[in-house]
Amino acid sequence: MESENFFEWKIGIMNIEEKYLTAEGYGDKVNACGTSLRQKQTWTVEFHGDETVYIRSYARNFLSVDRLGTVTCAAAERGENEQFVVEYATDGSGRWAFRNKKQKHYLAGTQDKIDCLAKKASEEELSLWNTPFVLHPQLILFSLAGKKFAIADKDGVKVSGTKAWGSHALFTLVYHCGKYRFITADNRSLCKDGTLVDTHDKDTLFGIEVHLSVDKALTGLAFKDNEGRFLSASSASGLLKAQQKQLKKETLFRFDLCHPQVSILGTEGKMAHVAFGNEVMLKKQNNEPSTSEIFQLEYHGKKKKWSIETYEGTFWGVGQRGRIDANAKTVSDDNLFEITWLSNGMAAIKGSNGKPLVSTGTGNLAANLPDDAIDEGFQIRLLNRPQIVFRCDFGYIGMKNATGSNKDEYICTKPFPSVISVQQMEDGKYSLQSENGKYWCINLQAGGYPSIKANSAEPVPFVLEFRDTLVVTILAPNERYMTCDKVGHFHATSTEPGSKCLLFI
Repeated sequence: MESENFFEWKIGIMNIEEKYLTAEGYGDKVNACGTSLRQKQTWTVEFHGDETVYIRSYARNFLSVDRLGTVTCAAAERGENEQFVVEYATDGSGRWAFRNKKQKHYLAGTQDKIDCLAKKASEEELSLWNTPFVLHPQLILFSLAGKKFAIADKDGVKVSGTKAWGSHALFTLVYHCGKYRFITADNRSLCKDGTLVDTHDKDTLFGIEVHLSVDKALTGLAFKDNEGRFLSASSASGLLKAQQKQLKKETLFRFDLCHPQVSILGTEGKMAHVAFGNEVMLKKQNNEPSTSEIFQLEYHGKKKKWSIETYEGTFWGVGQRGRIDANAKTVSDDNLFEITWLSNGMAAIKGSNGKPLVSTGTGNLAANLPDDAIDEGFQIRLLNRPQIVFRCDFGYIGMKNATGSNKDEYICTKPFPSVISVQQMEDGKYSLQSENGKYWCINLQAGGYPSIKANSAEPVPFVLEFRDTLVVTILAPNERYMTCDKVGHFHATSTEPGSKCLLFI
């Protein structure tokens, strides 16, 4: 998140014992006793232009250091005692150190003995910290120098995209021992030499550094390999690989959110596309969707409606005689649509004129379904999440670390993401495949709640319903919505898509 004066980065701060720095719920003390990354273990680091950082707790208090090196977390305002500088480890570990500017010593310690007395950033003085970030890990990568998006192909990742369109622009960042892997939508890892590989070794791990300079010339995220080289794009091919020893503008990137991109199918499997004259029509399609058949959805909360954007940057709207066109260059009330889920994998789409969309005899898409006609709806197929990560307010959706009868059961409080394969089914529904190769299915325990297990050999249909730009609900085969709670239950029990059913993607 950016503001006018500083850049915010949410992280966990983990010590050598793999315990998280924690803001205690009472008093002003901190400890390093957290076993997982939850609310009290989440810290917001404010990077200011003069390289000063402030470290803010979930309660919006700042870490402070007094003249004795005592660390507290009670300051409601920024001051000299709250000023730190981030230094990045030179040992290739990707770890960070936090030096207090006034006392000139480093944040260090274990358990309840946290102080700012370490004289150097080192493992011996317990002053190097792993810093897993608190973001949804499925993101788009944008080069600040090249002004283009990173796109994966068969040869590697190239900074070549004028738009982040389709699944090739999606990357899943997987945390491992203080660093991250860039995983493509087809489950390959970016290697430091620029290739995409199926293996997961040290050459596919990168430390993340945040840089913010006064002149903003060197502001952004940098990714460093195990030999101290930064990722950057080759000037000739645009191939992304680790080649720069010095921080330059070419080594700086930003993460963008990955909005859902979809195809929209009517009856008989006909797919919406932008035709000549920017008319939106339905046609039979046997191949993979082209750019003119992929659309980006964005929810506008105040209006409770959606915009539908084309690859060319125009938006669907209701034209003459209710016909749908893609002429609008900006979003307005005239080109917002209401989407209502029909529980069978289909969705009703209503235009700004209040009429549902329907295909006309000429193939045109129009918002003029007669009042006495049945709205059969459309399939809205998610295309740019062949691999997906679900997160709720309590953590990530993932399998239990258990043996026996519960070993394949899913819970909603995992501290790190689990990647799930999404496979299209014929009727607008999806099967969800776990990392163990098995499919999600309902587990009906005698006298218990219907939970999710990944132990089916055959695909089982689930419905994903968009509730916000990056929020879905999951309707299970028992016609109940998946719900989450703070103790980790992930059960198919709700008849309505309430707040406990919301999952971030």
